[in-house]
Parts: sequence; structure tokens; C-alpha cells
Amino acid sequence: MITDRIDAITKISAKYLGTIIPAPKSVKIEITATCNYNCSFCTKSLNKASGAMDSALYSRVIREMRAAGVEELGVFYIGESFTCPWVAEAIAEAKTVGFPYVFLTTNGAAATPSKVEACMAAGLDSLKFSLNFTDPAQLKEVAQVSGRNWQLAIDHLKAAREIRDAKGYSTKIYASSIAFDGEQGDKMRELVAQITPYVDQHYWLPLYGMSGAAKAAGMQPQPGNPGRLAALREPLPCWSVFTEGHVTKDGLLSACCFGNGSTDTLVMADLTKVSFLEGWNSLKYRNLRSAHLSKDVSKTACAGCMSA
Repeated sequence: MITDRIDAITKISAKYLGTIIPAPKSVKIEITATCNYNCSFCTKSLNKASGAMDSALYSRVIREMRAAGVEELGVFYIGESFTCPWVAEAIAEAKTVGFPYVFLTTNGAAATPSKVEACMAAGLDSLKFSLNFTDPAQLKEVAQVSGRNWQLAIDHLKAAREIRDAKGYSTKIYASSIAFDGEQGDKMRELVAQITPYVDQHYWLPLYGMSGAAKAAGMQPQPGNPGRLAALREPLPCWSVFTEGHVTKDGLLSACCFGNGSTDTLVMADLTKVSFLEGWNSLKYRNLRSAHLSKDVSKTACAGCMSA
């Protein structure tokens, strides 16, 4: 199940508790920085980059990753990958290169049945829908898009399950949601009850800091990235710096699963200039890992997130 994979990444094993470490098991790569939502709590609000990754850069970097030992490739990062015209081709290439597990997370609104089927046919192993809005009104307010997208995302999830079952694809279908309190929590549980029959697994998430974006939006997030609600991790050292790679559409290697910061403060290397493994153990990365291991990130780019 997806939670087994998530928990394996968010729990830092002994071999990763260092400054110079093996390649991560999992990497997310941003095939597009474009998103069809404008969520106030998302790090996307801090960085207005858009457009797709250069396909030649994608091809080179994923081969370097696989050669270094990366096993799980997420063909998404901050942008919405279903806005990328070549998302299915990206998945097919990753499988050809030899990644055992290729996964994708979507907000669902752009995950049309035809696009989803193309991705399933290309070999997508996991498709997760992030359903974080309780109703159309909340979606319109927070994501700054038409409330009609709320039902559209649900319809697309249901269609994905129908396509998977009808055509016999092996893609697993998952969903996650933010665990709100009070009335919003009640509404979210109603939504989850509606979609549970259509997914292989659903899990809950706390409200993350998103590199300071959530706090800037007036919310009170959890410090750092503690993982999923049923298996929370300590904020420091943050697993994101040790066990998962993150590549922006411009080829920047970020230390943070929430983005590269509003001024690229979380960028550890430029993969247009160095190889993936060189970037993974760059001096910037080593210094940041050292701060995390000492549990004092007050003088690093992570300070704001940890004080959320």
C-alpha cells in the first residue's frame, strides 16, 4: 500500500543519517511548474515559475538517478502534471529506463479520463488524488478557481477507477486529505466516505508549513513535514533533506519537498551543471544535513518552516 512506501521514506534509516549519503530511494521531478490551482497555503504562491521542463533535461536526469540507485520516481513536484502535454510520455520513458515504481499525485481537476488512461497504459504504478477541500465554496476561496472543479476532481477519481478496472491496468489509485478540525473536519469525512469505495487506500495528512506559505496565508500548520497523520515524525532532522530528492522544472535540486523557496534559498545544486549524485552530496546539502543532525536549523533556510 502507499502508506508503507510513505512511511519507509519519512523514517530516516541509519544509512541516511549522515552528511554524505547514498542516493535517495525516491525522487520527485517537476515535469511542469504550471498549476491549474492557486492555493494560498501552497508554496506555489511563493514562486511563480511556470512551464514544462526541457524534455532533454528530463531524459538525462532520470537516467542519472536510476544509475545512482533511485527506485521510485514521482513525475510531479509543485506543479500539476496533468497540465503537461507529455506526462504519459514521461512515465513511459521512466519505465523504459528501469524505474520499478513510478507515481503521480494530482489535484484531480485536470486528470481527465483520456489523460489518466494514457498514463495507466504507459505503466504508471500509482495515481494519488489530493482532495483537500471540503466543498466548492472552500475550493473557490482557497484555490482561487471555479468551485465546479471540486465535483470535477471527484468525478475524475471515480472515472479513473472505472477505467482501471475495465481495462485491467495495474495502476493503484489512492487519495489523501487534510484532517481539518470542527465543522470542516466533518465535511471532509463526508467527502472521504464518498470516495473511499473508489480508491485502494485513503490516508490523512496534517496541514503542512509548505516552506512558510501556509503561515503566510494566516494558517497554523505543523512545523516541518511530519509525514502522514497516522505516522507522524519529529520535525528534526527532517526526512526530506535525507531520504527524498526534489528536482524543479529548471533542473534545480531542492532540499525541500515543498519547493525551492521564494528566492531559491533551498536550492542545493543546479543539475544543468552537475550530475544528480554530485548535487545530492553538494557542500550546501552537506552543511544543511549537518544542521539538521544537530537539530539546530536556526541559521538555515529551514528556520521559518520549523518555527511554524
